[in-house]
This record gives sequence, structure tokens and C-alpha cells, in this order.
Amino acid sequence: MLARQIGLAGAILGANVRSPELPYKVTFVATYHCNFRCEMCHIWQKKSANEMTPAEVSLFFEKWPRFTWVHLTGGELFMRRDLDDLVAAIQTSCRSLYLLNFPTTGWFGDKTMSLVERTLDRGVGRLMTTISIDGPKALHDEMRGLPGSWDKGIETFRRLRGIRRSNFQTVVGMTLMAKNANRVEETVAAIRQVIPDFGRSELHLNIGHQSGHYFDNVGYPVDQHHVEILRAIDAHRKMNGLAVHPVKFLEDRYQALVRRYYETGKSPLPCTALSSSCFIDPYWNLYACSVWDAKIGNLRDDAFDLRGLWESDRRRMLRADVVEERCSHCWTPCEAYPTILGNLARAAVTRAGDLTPAPAETAWAHTIRPHGHVRGRRQLWPNESSSSFRKSSVIGLGATALHNSHSSHAAKPISSRPHQKLNATFSAPALYATRSQGWTTGGAA
Repeated sequence: MLARQIGLAGAILGANVRSPELPYKVTFVATYHCNFRCEMCHIWQKKSANEMTPAEVSLFFEKWPRFTWVHLTGGELFMRRDLDDLVAAIQTSCRSLYLLNFPTTGWFGDKTMSLVERTLDRGVGRLMTTISIDGPKALHDEMRGLPGSWDKGIETFRRLRGIRRSNFQTVVGMTLMAKNANRVEETVAAIRQVIPDFGRSELHLNIGHQSGHYFDNVGYPVDQHHVEILRAIDAHRKMNGLAVHPVKFLEDRYQALVRRYYETGKSPLPCTALSSSCFIDPYWNLYACSVWDAKIGNLRDDAFDLRGLWESDRRRMLRADVVEERCSHCWTPCEAYPTILGNLARAAVTRAGDLTPAPAETAWAHTIRPHGHVRGRRQLWPNESSSSFRKSSVIGLGATALHNSHSSHAAKPISSRPHQKLNATFSAPALYATRSQGWTTGGAA
């Protein structure tokens, strides 16, 4: 595993000085099936069929084994009865894999425990599991649309905490939006009623977004209550203390730069999507990220030829759009973490008005265009010259504990383009479990 750890560290450092030949991190959506009815996410409305199979997953990673970081997600992953086979296919075929992380609602406690233990037994450099909790019990259940989901999520988290393996970590992920921005302390207190030694560092905060092609939640009010969200983040950062550990560094930098994202409506750092990272949906469509709905192509249709799509004019054109800030713009952890790691020196020295009081709501001056673009170019930072605007240098960052701690589907990222509805007729094949009333069992993570 040391070689794989070095491989991830090398990929991160290399991304600071040049665009990698192929991405080292992939957000891999294994299913859209979900039985939760989250108000801020409409994945559960997708009539998903003909999703990726373990055999296809194995073939893909055998052909392209250089991914060192796989963020596996859904839907609710445990909707798949063959999830363990799919994860085993990744572990067996992706020979460079060091970091594997996935979010879940915690609805399927026994299945979650079994998968984590089997994954660790098969061998992985580092495994991270996020349990999505959006507030104290009543609020969480209301937002998630499924009574009892808070109790199940917290119980699964409690059980996962009992796994004492040096290469495993579990956290609670909370996405801040209008309804829960001022409920962080209540959430911590509620968790401590069940888990008295729950630590502040076990709670990872991120911000809500919209996405057309992924969450299908365009129109959900994520552009509200920025002041309350920033106050919650600032208070959380103060209580967490200084960011010395690599994982804390990532979380702290992500949260510190939320303010700049809100002010400008753009990524606070030069985005590395379609350079260091990419997004693959359950039908093998290749995208830049979870937010922007511009598709590069379909891997299944192209015999899983990632390099062919990566070297295509389409990918190069879309990457140029990212560089020139013509994409939909976001600050989702799925993309923000690789972006921070691809701009280490700049991320380390940027204080982003650290922990200063949030301005009045009217201070947010950026104007969103109909397709997610923001008028004007991002302003230069203090003491930043135009010639240094896109330059990055490298500082050391240990890869030992790197993980994508915010990547829960509680995080609801943004594309404002209309989602193209899936035409496939819904069916519930034997691959998925179904409840007696017709819902497929599981939950949006």
C-alpha cells in the first residue's frame, strides 16, 4: 500500500505543476435508485435502468488502473444488491487505488457494516464513510422525507465508530442550506444525546448547490441565507482549531473559501475538473463534475476508451471553458477537494477574510445568468498580480489520511440548465430490493 500512497501523493503534487495525462480522481455514481424523498435532491425521481454492472466496472478499471482516488456514490449505494461485487471489482481491477470513500444515509446499517468490513479485509489504503445528517431528528426526517431516518443514520454511525482500523474513518456530513444553517449546534447536541463522546471534528460541513444532470434539483433555494451559513461555518472552524493535520487542512481550506465563492459566484481557486478529476454516471456518461451538464461522451458506447474521450476535441474544449471560467461554477467538495490539492500553495496562504463577521445579505453582489454564469471575471485577490493569477507552486502534503470527507449526497451542488428527463421506463429488477408499497429500498445519501 505504500506504493499506492506515494502514487496518490505524487499525483497531487504533479497536478500542481502540470495537467496530468489522465485524471487521478473519479466521482463514480453506481446507482440513481433511492427510497428517500429528500426535498433538496430529486435523484429519487429518476427512472433509472440499465445501470453499470460489476463486469463493466472491472473492465473499465482493468483498462484504466491509474485512478488513485475513487469517490463511490449514488443515489443510495445500498440499493444495489450486488454492491459488494461492484466494490470488489474496483479494488481488484484498479491497481493504483489508495483512497476509496462513499456516502450513505445509514438506512441499511447491517449492509453498511458488512461492506466496510469486507472492503477493509480485501485491502485498501484508506477507506472513508460519510453518514449524511442534515439537522436534529425532526428537521432531518422532514428534509429527508422518511420518518426514522435520523435514528437509523446515527445508529449506523455509532456502529461504524466501533471499527478500530487505522485506515478507516467515518464522519457525519451536514450540508448547510436555508432550513438548517442555524441548527448546527442543535445537531451536535442531538448526536451527543446518543453518542456522548461525539467530537466536533467528526462533523463535516459543506454547502448546498443545484445540479441539472445529477441531483435534478434546479430551482431549490440554495442561494439564500448565506449570512447564516457563513456564521455557522466560522463558528465551526473556530471550535475545530488550527488546521495542522492534512485532513483538517482540506476541510478548513474548503470552508474558509466558501465566503469567496459566495461573493463571486465562482470557484475560489482555478478548478481542476477535466484535468485531475472527472465524473461518471450510472450509464457511463462522462462529465466534468457533478454540477456542469456538459457531457464529454459515453464510455459504454466507446468501448470504455477513456483515453480516446480524454484526448478528444470535446474534452479539450470543455477543459478550456473551465479554465476560462465559462462553466456553471461551484464549490462542491467533490470538485473543491481536488482543486485545493491542485493549488496547494495558494490554498495554504489564502485566508479568505478568515473568521471575520459576515456582511449583510445585500453585500452579495454577483449576478447569476440563466445558465449559471456570473457577470464579470473573478476579482484578483489582495496582493495578487494578473501574471500570477493561474500559477501554483507545490508544498508537501502527506497522503496518509486524505479523504473526501464532505462528499455526501447531503451536499447538493448546481447547474442551472434544464435536466433532460430520462426516457427509460422504470423497472425494479432483481438487482434492487423493493418495498411492499413499491418503493425501492434505500435512501439518498
